[in-house]
Amino acid sequence: MTIAFSLILSVYCLLVLVLLLGWTQMRHRRIPGLGKVKCGISIVVACRNEEENIENLVQSLSSLHYPSDKFEVILVDDHSTDKTRERMKNITQGLSNFVLVHLQEKAEGKKQALQIGISQSKFNVIATTDADCIAPLDWLSYLSLFFENEETKMLVGAVRLSGGHSFFSRLQTMEFSSLVGTAAAAIGLGHPVMSNGANLAFRKEVFETVDGYEGNIQIPSGDDEFLMRKIINRYPKGIVFMNFPESTVSSQPQPSIHDFFYQRLRWAGKWKHNSDVLTRMLAVFILMSQIAFTALMIKDIFHPDMTIALLFFKILVESIFVFVVIRFLGLRFDWLGFIMLQIIYPVYVTGIGLLSLGWSYQWKRRNYK
Repeated sequence: MTIAFSLILSVYCLLVLVLLLGWTQMRHRRIPGLGKVKCGISIVVACRNEEENIENLVQSLSSLHYPSDKFEVILVDDHSTDKTRERMKNITQGLSNFVLVHLQEKAEGKKQALQIGISQSKFNVIATTDADCIAPLDWLSYLSLFFENEETKMLVGAVRLSGGHSFFSRLQTMEFSSLVGTAAAAIGLGHPVMSNGANLAFRKEVFETVDGYEGNIQIPSGDDEFLMRKIINRYPKGIVFMNFPESTVSSQPQPSIHDFFYQRLRWAGKWKHNSDVLTRMLAVFILMSQIAFTALMIKDIFHPDMTIALLFFKILVESIFVFVVIRFLGLRFDWLGFIMLQIIYPVYVTGIGLLSLGWSYQWKRRNYK
């Protein structure tokens, strides 16, 4: 068994090195475009129970350094049960390029909210973010730059977690940064496996060509990744990563373990619906690698041997990868958080993976299974 675990972990270390290569290729990719044309962009945001965050979002989007006649913001209320709708109305008064939409009773969920917003948009480039996010001032300028190239069908941007100062928030920041890096590196290698709707853009005509969210609209999460998969199938080279650190969107860590648990459970629930064999195999392999790391670590506590060098090498290559991503995101590498994740992550990944197969949960005051 030790040999099998060592082999799995060795392949995992090789995978991380390949991701480092993909990250390097992504960072050095030349930007296709001249930066002179300002294309029209419709920002669509699905909002549910965001009364505490909506004002910061609106202030962020209304302050963007982009011609006001070249972009619009469509805020779609998904049957909020708090004061989100009222606050949206009050804080957007006088903002002529902000549009408020309310889902009808027969429609609910993030995908339907986005779909309604996209159907009412007037520009061909659609950008999405989340209601608890803050966009950088030049966000749309960078988006526009990439869409000067007609080959760009979908643009994936980086997201960083910021604003939390607790140790739990720092752990989330480190873990989330590794996901951002993996997404960017995979795109750099030409095999996209994930994206994030908090910083995403695509052409409206492409969205309509691939039938948008049809076929997965009933799944609570995955609006970003299911759409990405459809676009890859139709336009294999159409996915690009926005490799400007200044284009990074900021989001917030989850305030409690309870909220974090349900968020990750919601994210994990989409994997069983993923039709891409490579992505599903990768998810299973990552799980096996974490199990192998834990088993070898426990074994070496009682019977140290050569596998301890493999454990240290795994930690080394991961730390290098996360470090370069953290620098790109403009964050500080947290060594204590990184080491703690080495212990926690295998248990967390295994538990979430198993529970996602049938555990019921609540998100935004809605019950899911």
